[in-house]
Amino acid sequence: MESTDVTIRDRLRDVFAGRHSELRRICAATDRRGSAGIALIGAEGVGKSRLQTEVAHRADPARHHVIRAVTSVATANVPFGALAEHLPSGLLRAPFTGDALRAGAEALLKPAGKRRLTLVVDDAPLLDEASAALAVQLARRGELFLLAAVRPDRRLPRPIAALWTDGLAEWMEVGPLSRCDVHQILEEALCGQVEGALVQRFWEATAGNALLVRELLTAQLETNRLVAEDGMWRLRGPFAIPSWLTGLIDERLAAVSPECRSAMELLAVTEPICPAVLGELVPADVLEAAEAHGLITIGRSGGRDLTRLAYPIYGDVLRAVTPRLRARRWLSQCASLIESTSHDPVDLARAVRWQLACGQRPSPESTAVAARAARSSLDFELAGQLARRELAAGRGAAVIEPLGYGLLFSGRPAEAESALSGLGRLDCDVDRARVAMVRAFNLYFGLDRQAPAEVLLAAAVDETVDPVARRSLVARQALLRALSDAPKDALDFAADAPDEPEAQVAAGLAMVFSGRPHEGLDLLAGEWPDEAPWLAVFADLGTVHGLLWTAQFAAAEERACAGYERALANRWQFATLVSCLLRGLVARMRGQLRDQASWCREGISIAREQGSNNVLGVLLGLLAHSYALTGEPDAAVRTLAEADRLDGVSLRLLSLWTELARAWVIGARHGDAAAHAQWTARLARDRGAAGFETLALHDAARLGAPKHAADRLRTLAGQSGRLLGKSYALHARAMAEGDAAALAEASADFAEMGSPLLAAEAAAEESERHRSDGRLAMASTAAARALMFMRHCDEVPRSPALSALAPPRLTPREGEIAELAAGGLSSREIARTLVLSVRTVENHLHRVYRKLGITNRGELGALSVLLTRPQT
Repeated sequence: MESTDVTIRDRLRDVFAGRHSELRRICAATDRRGSAGIALIGAEGVGKSRLQTEVAHRADPARHHVIRAVTSVATANVPFGALAEHLPSGLLRAPFTGDALRAGAEALLKPAGKRRLTLVVDDAPLLDEASAALAVQLARRGELFLLAAVRPDRRLPRPIAALWTDGLAEWMEVGPLSRCDVHQILEEALCGQVEGALVQRFWEATAGNALLVRELLTAQLETNRLVAEDGMWRLRGPFAIPSWLTGLIDERLAAVSPECRSAMELLAVTEPICPAVLGELVPADVLEAAEAHGLITIGRSGGRDLTRLAYPIYGDVLRAVTPRLRARRWLSQCASLIESTSHDPVDLARAVRWQLACGQRPSPESTAVAARAARSSLDFELAGQLARRELAAGRGAAVIEPLGYGLLFSGRPAEAESALSGLGRLDCDVDRARVAMVRAFNLYFGLDRQAPAEVLLAAAVDETVDPVARRSLVARQALLRALSDAPKDALDFAADAPDEPEAQVAAGLAMVFSGRPHEGLDLLAGEWPDEAPWLAVFADLGTVHGLLWTAQFAAAEERACAGYERALANRWQFATLVSCLLRGLVARMRGQLRDQASWCREGISIAREQGSNNVLGVLLGLLAHSYALTGEPDAAVRTLAEADRLDGVSLRLLSLWTELARAWVIGARHGDAAAHAQWTARLARDRGAAGFETLALHDAARLGAPKHAADRLRTLAGQSGRLLGKSYALHARAMAEGDAAALAEASADFAEMGSPLLAAEAAAEESERHRSDGRLAMASTAAARALMFMRHCDEVPRSPALSALAPPRLTPREGEIAELAAGGLSSREIARTLVLSVRTVENHLHRVYRKLGITNRGELGALSVLLTRPQT
């Protein structure tokens, strides 16, 4: 394990994430003779030094000579101390005079020759006076480019600052890393896929500070908190905070006053907290100083101000070292203040949590309100904890929803069913209906028991008299029937509860999946109540499918991405699971097979942990489809077999995705894939699932049976008026009739739609048609377009059309040179290998680029699989 950790730490030092626009701007400035330098302004640990290192690494040694000044407190008052390694020793002993500056300039410029000198200065405020004067002198003469780094709270030496005030140099803000940057760092350091929730936790804990990301990752590796399961890196439990990390952060906090440190400890055990409450316990000048030093932040959330630590990882460290009695005293004081000043249920929930942590007994009224608030704010762990207390005290009827949903969404559905069924028969009609609704939801989604859930709801409807409770029950019946792929029943139930948001979502789902996507999208476009957060998840489910069925791939991707971001921010695994599925489906429709597999693996990891077999089966089928199309038939068969072994019965609405995948898995093993696709189309037609039928028929055409599919696709396109159906129908007819012009039109449609895989397939089929008819030049042109589209796929697909694609006709010499160039050889190396002139090699390459529809050597690598095929 030690050697592995060392390897990861080495990679971590080399990872360069984000900052690409800054890097381009700096590199451009170093090439401009009129630019004297750039100052990187950013907080400690934000990544200024790493950016400087990357600039130095990428500098062309033929044009730039890069040296680094070594600054420190020890050399800050030593003349030329920062440049000691670049200057002769005699100069360092001489007094700081004009002659010394002249000699220093000659010593620095001599090794550079005709190249421009670049001086990298980390922590520029510590640059000694002599080194600063020498650097500025050369910069003003245009002989040196100064790349300096400075923190916002520090001042540059006056001579250097004058470069900026005189307009000779520029400032550049270096902010925190984005979540995408943190994601890249983790994946490159770990050499594997990283769970989105892990990325979110790292990003939130470090606030995007590059140094803290590196140190926190190192700490988790050393304590074995990071594990790789099913090819996915995940974090087990809370972050590990070893003593050396505590010491590092303590060192960074050493400069703050004791009062400020105490305020941060208080905030660590209570954040986020209203500034007014914090201000009752901490003097205003202390809070102002902490904010000025960038240690705390005050931001808006939910329409109110909240105070937090600037770097949440500081909170982990401070909580670990804060004396327990002191922390309990602070929690008790804050809880009392909130109870006496706030009527916000979310505030009350936090106050109750603090009281419990202090060993106090909150009032039953406060506990019930807090439990409901915790559920609405998606804090299902707290909701379940508080609800169980009320249940133990015999007040379970007051917390039915927090009890059931809290336990379900925190991964304990069996416990939820036991608790809810143990309430017995309640006296109130409304309470009985509430129990039935929550139990049915838990049975369906948590325990995958569809039939008992529906029987329970039907019985509750029959015995409920209260009209409001009855409508709520009927709306839930509508939702479960919609998700069970019974659109007619769903619409009938929804019609009996027209004003219920749950019924509206159910009707929208039913319409989307039964061939009325435009109507369904209109219904799903509303805002959904906080007390039913799952409605937003199911609205995303319906909306993404509706956008896919109507060929709005970009909008579908945007909606799926927004749902994923929201789920991660709320740390709600159920929503994250559904979002992973939706992002995988969008990737499938766009032909991005690597992304498809990546989202499936993340979703599978969550589904296994949560025991969500109904979603797990769909994800496994989708992953098998990806394997089948990327040339991994054995993995595809194994993955689909696992999906078949699952006993999931709910969410039948999505089961046809697995059957669509099965056709491609059969095809990967050279079975009759088209026949299964046709069978899936008939099954979808029997269910009234027009979107799935369209996909299945088009897959049948792509897998070798276009004649049967073409007529039915034309009918479906006429019924719906959807671009997706029209494009699929056009493609199937063109394949059936061998119409090269129509295939070109279909390829253009697919490209505009955002599916490079389908665009490439249609272009490849057009090329084959031209080749069969003897139009070899047109065949090469179409093949080049197919290759161009394939470059926009993140994996080289293995569909029938693309497997048969003949690359544009290259001469033997062109093919030989192209293959060597794709392998990374330079023109000079190719010329030496083939005993040719460099100009001959370049001429051949230009002809290859023209035939392949590309513009440069870098694009050849993506086509290397095709370039190695025999030319005909």
